[in-house]
Amino acid sequence: MKPLLDPILPSARFGPSDRALTVTMWLVGFVQGFTQAQPAATLPFTRAGLGLSQADISSLLAWARLGSLLAVGLSIWADRSGRRRPLLAAYALLVVASAAGGLVTSPLQFGLSQGLVRGATSGLSTLGVVWLAEHLAPRIRAYGVGIYGAAGSFGAGLAVIGLPLAEANWRIPYFLTGAGLLLLPVLAYRIREPVDRGTIPARRVDTSFLQTPVFLVAALTSLLPSAFSSLGLAFLTERLVNQVGLSSGEAVLLTLSGGTVGAVGFFLGGRLADTWGRRPTTILALLSILGGGVAVYNLGSVSLLFPALIVSSFGSFAYVPAASIHRAELFRPEQRATASSALTWVGTLGSAIGLLTGGLMIDRLGLSATMALLGSAVLVAALLTLRLPETRGLLLDRWEDTGEKDQQAGQDHESDRPPDAAQPPTTPNDDD
Repeated sequence: MKPLLDPILPSARFGPSDRALTVTMWLVGFVQGFTQAQPAATLPFTRAGLGLSQADISSLLAWARLGSLLAVGLSIWADRSGRRRPLLAAYALLVVASAAGGLVTSPLQFGLSQGLVRGATSGLSTLGVVWLAEHLAPRIRAYGVGIYGAAGSFGAGLAVIGLPLAEANWRIPYFLTGAGLLLLPVLAYRIREPVDRGTIPARRVDTSFLQTPVFLVAALTSLLPSAFSSLGLAFLTERLVNQVGLSSGEAVLLTLSGGTVGAVGFFLGGRLADTWGRRPTTILALLSILGGGVAVYNLGSVSLLFPALIVSSFGSFAYVPAASIHRAELFRPEQRATASSALTWVGTLGSAIGLLTGGLMIDRLGLSATMALLGSAVLVAALLTLRLPETRGLLLDRWEDTGEKDQQAGQDHESDRPPDAAQPPTTPNDDD
């Protein structure tokens, strides 16, 4: 049995502290996934309840995504005074803002609540990945992020299972997200600043990364795929129910079964990113997203939609550990959270562009043709990924490997350090 499972198992053993941290972030990811998935999972019924057309709800969700700018503020806070408090604040805001969505009485109020949700979940995703990157051993770093992403997928799957509740009353799933507050005391106890490194000193935020070619390329690779994926995810239930003609129960079964099989991407993607490299794994994921996504919006047979959903889901899930950890590793500690958050916001801007494109083009071209048009951006992102430095095995405590503690901690993994990752791929800063 072990030889069969070996490709999706981590390339190195998790230590006790690695396991404790990963379990904590799994709980965060589960609540995050359940909460974040509600707008897409309940879209047909939310749209009807608010009296909106397909184009209207697409545009509304696009504008709501601009609220992710809040995540940049949370990450600046994290780079100045430590990761713990902004991470907990992002979690609390996510749960409260989502639950408030069940109380809205107008599209504007719904858009505002979802704007806060987008800001909170973007900040939480960024800080969660940075937290894991700075605490897990290099050889299991991407795999740990994959587990965090898998938890989000599991939560999103549970949101899809709740579709019959939304069919009865679209507000019920939003109210259920409020139960996530029960986990907050546990997280407050488990999430701590690293004792051996102390608190990050408060000082001026280092934004020199904004002037580097690496950031520009990373920003484009974040923006372009998001335009395609956001529209595809937002209208998946709509596509299966109102275009293919499935019932809500059949749509749930097909989505969950395809996503469950494709979820191997979290673990295989994490394993490949830790052993094969961040760049090739990301490119493989992007091509899978493109191929599977275009097929989902052009095929009408359930027997063909099922493998298309598997391929698309695999790509989306494998992309999480490879691309997320790659972006965190590209920047120095004092700018890591801010740079990662800026890239996340750019990705959210891309998702807004995708939804706005849907609002402009769906009524003219149709949903399938609009998805095919946006698919070209994914190919460009795959090519641009080749321009980024490979960072597999990089130690993150310091860029300069001179400290005694860093040398001791990195002894077991020094052979994994790639030659082009010995120095930061960013412009040197006077503060260093």
